[in-house]
Amino acid sequence: MDYDYSKAYGGAGNYSLSDAGGTLGSRTRQTAADPALIPGSGGTIFSDDHTFDQAYEGVREELLDIYAPAGKLGVVIDTPNDGPPIVHAVKDTSPIADKVRVGDKLVAVDDEDVRDMTAIKVSKLISKKSTNASRKMTMETEY
Repeated sequence: MDYDYSKAYGGAGNYSLSDAGGTLGSRTRQTAADPALIPGSGGTIFSDDHTFDQAYEGVREELLDIYAPAGKLGVVIDTPNDGPPIVHAVKDTSPIADKVRVGDKLVAVDDEDVRDMTAIKVSKLISKKSTNASRKMTMETEY
């Protein structure tokens, strides 16, 4: 004996239980792409959202090459959300404290791309080069 789904789900009758949009027999349903469902857009879900542009208006990014001396740098690197390494903290005693800021993205160390490295790998790379007279650190910073 088959279960009577029409009683359990409101008696769909001759219609499908799915209301995924489109034509269902003689009924139609609006979908998210219908301009009437997007308040104030006057368009579709793909219309420009000006709040996004406003949030980033005037933000510019630039690449900077910072030449760090030998020894410890006093910079804490983090890789939040599996993103590129960023400067998480800078000690007051850091020899490059006046050149980096919290939030700067570390792009390369001595021209080696580090954007896909974890914070631990980047820190080990920088430490391995700590006896070099100078280390070139390419940073992406917002201004």
